[in-house]
Amino acid sequence: MPKNSARPKTLLESLDILIEKHHLLKHPFYQAWTEGTLSKESLQLYAGQYYQHVRAFPENLQQLADRAEGPVAKLIQENLDEELDPVSPHPMLWRQFAESLGVSEATLADSRPLPGIAALLDTFDEVTSQGTMAQAVAVFYAYEAQVPEIAAQKISGLRRFYDITEPRALAYFSVHEEADVRHRAAWRSWLNNQNDGDNFEVLCAAERSLKALWGALDAVYPQSCAAKN
Repeated sequence: MPKNSARPKTLLESLDILIEKHHLLKHPFYQAWTEGTLSKESLQLYAGQYYQHVRAFPENLQQLADRAEGPVAKLIQENLDEELDPVSPHPMLWRQFAESLGVSEATLADSRPLPGIAALLDTFDEVTSQGTMAQAVAVFYAYEAQVPEIAAQKISGLRRFYDITEPRALAYFSVHEEADVRHRAAWRSWLNNQNDGDNFEVLCAAERSLKALWGALDAVYPQSCAAKN
C-alpha cells in the first residue's frame, strides 16, 4: 500500500469534522454572549424564539421513538424521559430562564417563529419523521454533541455579564451541561456500530441540521448576517 494513501474516514470521524466546521460556539451570537456584548433585547428575542425548538425537541424524540426498534429504541426513550421529567420538564426549565430575562409565558406562547427558526423546526421534524434511523440519530448527535460546552459558556456569560445567577434561571443549561455528555456518548456508541452503507445520506442530514441550527442564530442576531456581506 502506498505510504500516502489515506484510510477512509469513519462515519463518526466525518460527523465530528462537520460539527467542528459548523460549531455553534463559533457563531457571532454566542461569541457576543460569552464576551458580554450581547444586548438584553437580543437575549430576550433568543429566549422567545429558541423556545420553539426547545418545546418541539421532545416531540421530535417521540416521533423517532414511535418507529424505533431494538437497542436504539431504549436509547431514544431514555433521552425523551429526561426531556419530560415530571418534576422539571426541560421546556419548563427554559421558561424559567426566559422569565429571568423578563420574557413572560404569554410572550413565549404567542411568539411566531422567524424564518430561520421555522427552518430549524422543519428540519428536525422532517428528519425525525421521515429520515432513516441513522440520519435521525446523526442529527441528534450533531446537536447534542455541542450542548455541554455551549451550556457551560452560557452559564458563565449569564453570571458574569448579565447578573443572572439564580439556580432556577440557569437550570436548563446546568441540566444539559451534564445530561448531554451522556446523550452524545450514547448516540456515538450506536452510530459506531452501524454499517457504512448510507454514509453520504447520513452526513447530508447532519450537515443540513447543523446549518439549520446556525441559521436559527442568524435569525435572532441579524448582525451576524450583515458581517458576511
